[in-house]
This record gives sequence, structure tokens and C-alpha cells, in this order.
Amino acid sequence: MKVSILIRTKNEEAAIAKTLNIIKSQTLQPYDIIVVDSGSTDQTVEIVRQWQNINLLQIKSEDFTYGKSLNIGFEAAKGDVVISLSAHAFPKDTDWLEMLVKPFNDANVAATYGRQLPHLDAWPPVQRDYLSYYGDSIRVQNDAKDPANFCFSNSNSAVRRSIWEIQPFHATLSYAEDQEWAANVLRLGYKIIYEPQATVYHSHNESFSKVYLRSYNEHRAYKQLYGGDKNMINTAIAWYYLVKEDIKFILKSNSDMKWIVLSPAYRLFYILGKLKAFHSI
Repeated sequence: MKVSILIRTKNEEAAIAKTLNIIKSQTLQPYDIIVVDSGSTDQTVEIVRQWQNINLLQIKSEDFTYGKSLNIGFEAAKGDVVISLSAHAFPKDTDWLEMLVKPFNDANVAATYGRQLPHLDAWPPVQRDYLSYYGDSIRVQNDAKDPANFCFSNSNSAVRRSIWEIQPFHATLSYAEDQEWAANVLRLGYKIIYEPQATVYHSHNESFSKVYLRSYNEHRAYKQLYGGDKNMINTAIAWYYLVKEDIKFILKSNSDMKWIVLSPAYRLFYILGKLKAFHSI
């Protein structure tokens, strides 16, 4: 089984060399590596060009969507299985790639995705989100009637190329192209495996304005895919429980106490982005 690795980049000069070096140290080596860059203005492209045997593809930043860049990379990939890895997602162990592709011995497996742990400098709400969203137990996702099974992340995933040929990624969604794809694949009768031993470090400390924008784009995509809950009371309750769990986490983990004050604001910007998306036309 040939394995390709696809990395999407934009202004990743601080991370891309580290990621490529970690890939080089893997017990299983990829057949080929594809980098799809969407208009970097830093040294990312120059750094990638210093590496041999990397297929560098470039698109304009205004042409970028997550799904479109993935489809471009998949089209160029030569492997039977294509890994999608964020440029700033750092595999934790040398057998990361081996563990991510192991489930493909089952012909009914369309895709796998691995665990994402927060970076050591991640803010407490970010830490809690990553630690609660992912777990340490393997999961088999095969029930297309349960939206919980649509969980899937192209920051650290593997996809059988022959399934992608049947079901490419949505090229116009602003976000959630991975979850939309997962839902479609499950409806085709395939299954997706969550493999916690294929772990990467990946998280973002974003300004509150970026939290708002990300939430807006995410929930705009969710609204398009699944509809949205416009109930203000439900939204207020969601904010309350997010903050409540944040504070419990902050106290238990001995995090910086300033986050007891900052967490409510952080979550508020997230909720406001969600409301904007669900109430927009």
C-alpha cells in the first residue's frame, strides 16, 4: 500500500521544516509528499523548495477553500491512501504514520483520523476543547444516522484515494469540509476509524476577534449542512456550561487564574459568531 502525505500551507515558515523533519523520522515512509500552498508571503515556499522529492503546488489565496486545496492535492497524489496533515500539526511519535494507516487493512474503511493534543502553551479553554473533543479510545464510526459519527478532522487524517475519487471534498464550503465528507461517506456504507495512537500536537491561541470569525465561518457551514438552532435561551445555556467547565478545568489544572475572568469573554466571542451565522440569511 502506497501512502502519500498532503500538507496545506500558507505562511508556515515557523513550522513547515519541523513538520517535514518529523515526517522524515517516521518508521513508515511516504511514497510521495505534496504541499499545496495558497499564497504564502513569507519564506514557506522557499523552505519547501529546499527539500528534495516534494511536489509543490501553488494556488492564489483568493482561490483557496479547504476542500479545493485538498482536491488539488489528492489529484496529484500517487498513493493508495492520502494523509492530510496541517503544516503546524506535529506528529508526537515516530509510528504516527504507521498507526494512522493500519486500519486500512479493512477494505470497508474509507478514512481514519488521529488524536490532536494541544500545544504546551495553549490557553486553558483551548486545552479543554482539545482534551474533551478527542479521547484515548479507538472509535468505529459507521452509523450515518447519528451526527456524532460525522466527527472527522483533516488536520490529521488518512483517506482511501479510491473513495475520494467517488466522493471528493466539497470545494465551496468555508469550513467543515471534513465533516461534510464524513457524512457522505458513511451514507455510502463505509466506516471511519478514530485512532488515538496516531497523535499530533495541534492547537491555536487566537485573538478574540479571530475566535468570533472562526466560529462564524464554522457555524455558517454547519447551518448549510445541518441547519442551526436560533434559540437564544439554548445559546445562553451553552455559553454558561462552556464557562462553567472552563473554570473547573482552570482550577483543577492550576492554570493562570486570569482565565477565570478571560474565559467568559473568550466563550462569548465564540457564541456571538455562532449567533451571527445562524441568524444570517
